[in-house]
Order: sequence, then structure tokens, then C-alpha cells
Amino acid sequence: MTALFCDMVNSTGLAEQLDPEEWTEIVHGAFNHLNAPILRYEGTVARMLGDAVLAFFGAPVAHEDDPQRAVLAALDMLEGMQRYREEVRRSSGLDLDVRIGINTGPVVVADIGLPHAMEHTALGDAVNVAARMEQSAAPGTIRISGDTYRLVAPLFDVEPLGEIEVKGKSKPVPAYRVIGEKATPSRIRGVDGASAPLVGRDHEIGQLDEVLMRLREGQGQIVCLIGEAGLGKSRLVAEIAESWKAIDPDRAHWYELTGVPYDATRPFGLFQNFARRFMGIELDDPKEVIHQKVTQSVRSHGVEDEDAFALCSIAFERMIAARQLHDAAREFPAEVIRQDIYEKMRAAFRATCVRPTVMVAEDLHWADPASVDLLLYLVSLVEEVPLLLVCAFRPDRQAPSWKIKQRAEVDFPHRYTEIVLRPLDEESTDQLVSALLHIKNLPAQVRQ
Repeated sequence: MTALFCDMVNSTGLAEQLDPEEWTEIVHGAFNHLNAPILRYEGTVARMLGDAVLAFFGAPVAHEDDPQRAVLAALDMLEGMQRYREEVRRSSGLDLDVRIGINTGPVVVADIGLPHAMEHTALGDAVNVAARMEQSAAPGTIRISGDTYRLVAPLFDVEPLGEIEVKGKSKPVPAYRVIGEKATPSRIRGVDGASAPLVGRDHEIGQLDEVLMRLREGQGQIVCLIGEAGLGKSRLVAEIAESWKAIDPDRAHWYELTGVPYDATRPFGLFQNFARRFMGIELDDPKEVIHQKVTQSVRSHGVEDEDAFALCSIAFERMIAARQLHDAAREFPAEVIRQDIYEKMRAAFRATCVRPTVMVAEDLHWADPASVDLLLYLVSLVEEVPLLLVCAFRPDRQAPSWKIKQRAEVDFPHRYTEIVLRPLDEESTDQLVSALLHIKNLPAQVRQ
């Protein structure tokens, strides 16, 4: 489990001069900014102690990326507090800030206390280390332990801070300051520093090569790449990318959308994250800033036709500002706004796919229903333009992503290729181990 400690810091020392009700109101406003990111990333607020918060990620519901969620929540907490900090400074003269500590390790989550005063909380060394990380952090910063760093290193830029003493620990604990998300994250799965040729997927690669050749000839295609976690869906997508660039390096249009589990309930999260990553847009950017960033990005991606340029710009602005549009136009039902976004996005893709284009939707099993419905709306474009839609997801029939497979195999069987990944056989697994480890005379028991 990953524990997060956050404490408010008042550097002006004026809090004691405030009326208790005024100070309570300020702290209440701060908690609104601090707790919202924790809940968004599906963490649990375990305790609020005066002006501090203890949260944990991994209980009562565990996710495979809980350390990442904790760090993302901490970054959002800092960002939200910076805006609130300005409000407090103007209204009361207080210079309010926060510092955050994070650590990952085993804990016991239990109800502690008397029957009439029970508290559901986490206990253990991992919580104590998180508290020490927070206590030693500078205001306005996030400090994580070495145990958390090892799990999130490919995803975040950090500054090593050396080792710090922790009460109850026989050895000092490495500490790092989180600077922000990496512009180009490294892979978080696989063996660090090890790579190998693709093994045991010759048939699947052959299928994908055929699809790419049909796309090059102008035929739209749909591919569903289905497999459990760890069977190589992302590796196959990487192979498709290399093959596509080799076929047409100067004119290869390639776009990637990636589902993330903590956005499964945010409408159009799949497409909004795509816009944030490729256009540098934040969801709370003002309308004029969104317009400027979208315009610059669309131009930089080589959209030269003025009609296509206008359609792309309008479509992505509507997509990114979907919530703002709904709030600003309450006389229009949500369905009207949704349909407007769908039609603008479809027109934009039709206008820009004048040359063969690949659009990959990875981890689609985590996509929000609105994004999947939009993909379903765009699927028919394969009959009109040279678009290859590659959808990679796990075989979860209850997830919205399963609708893509059903729609493609029923309505577009002549343009549909389904690739179901299964575990490698013993011979292929043996080849993979040899290619990864490069160890002569590896004992048979270890190899198995």
C-alpha cells in the first residue's frame, strides 16, 4: 500500500491572530482542494488531523498502479493549493502552503479504538516513513521514499535528496523530491535494461503486416488486439509503429490514445488525455489558452487544408471544454452537446485522413464509456477514408471496450482483423528467457 501524508504550513505565523471560525473556514477550503485529488485517483482519506491529511492508496480497493496514483494526486494537490494560496493571501494575509510525503510498503488496515469511538486507519512502518517524508519536506514540495521511487521512476522527474534518518529504522532511508511528470515516460513493465527480439508472434506480425499493406492501398481497417495483462499487447503495438514508419516514413500519420484506470468515469477522458499529451493542454486552461494551444498543435501536425484545420481546431476545443460547454449552456441538454462533439470529431477525422492514418487506442479496457461511444461513432470512417483503428484491450466482456469488437465483427467483417494473444508455448518462452538474460548454463530449474 502507498501512504500519503500532507500537512499545511503557515510561514507568516498569523494564524493565531485569526478568529477561530475564520481559521476553520480557511482550513475547510484547503481540505476541499486537498481531498478532491485523493478521491479522483481512488485513494482513501484515512484521517484529517487538525490541518493535516493522511490518505492511502491500495485499500480497501487495490490497483496495479497505486504508487503512481498517489504521486499524481500529490501533484494535483500542490497545483490546486497554489490557486487557493493566492486567495487566502489576498483575503487574510496568510501565506498558506502544504508539504507532502509518500511511502510504499506493507501495512495493516483495521478498525482501531473503542466500540463507541472506532477509527478505520492504516498502521505500520510504511505509514511512519511517509510521515517522516512529509516532516522533512520543504513547503510546496513532494518527498517520496526509495521504495516508492523504485515503482514510479519511469514516470516522474525527481531530484535525489540523499538519505534521511527515520525513527525506528536501523538505516537511513533514501528520499527524492518529485518535480513533475516526465514528458516522455519510460516503460513501467518488463525487465529494466533488458530487451529481446519479438518471440513466438510470427503469425500475429504477419496479420498486422497484411493490414498495413491494405491501409497503404487506401483501405480503412479495424484491428482488435485482445489479451490478458503481460502477454505483449504494447509490444505488438510498438512493432506496428516501426513497420508503419518503415513503409512510409515521411507521410506516416500515427496517433495514440491511452486509457488510464483513474479516468474511467471522466467523460471523454481518453480523448482529453490525448489532447493534454499532444497539445500541452490542462483541463482548467482558460478558453483562449485552449484555442491557442489547439491552433499551434494542429498546425505543427501538418494540417494544411484550411477547412480541415478549422474542423480539427473546433472539434478538439469542443472535446477538451466539454464540461465547460455544458456549464455555460445549461439550456442545451447534455445529449445535444454530446452529439455536437461527435459530429465535429467525425468531420475533423474525415477531413484529415486524406493520407493513410493509424489511430491506436491502448488499454481501452480502462476507457470511459463516453470515449468508447465516440470511437463507435467514428468506426464507420473506415469505409470512407484510409484509417486504421487499432484497439488493444483485455478480454473483459463487461468493459465498454468490448462493444468495439462486437460492432466491428458484425458491421464491418470485411475490414476487421481480430488478434487474440495467448501465453507463449514452452519453446518460445525458453527463447525469450535466453534472449533477455544472456546467461550461459542457466540451471534448468531457474529457467523454468
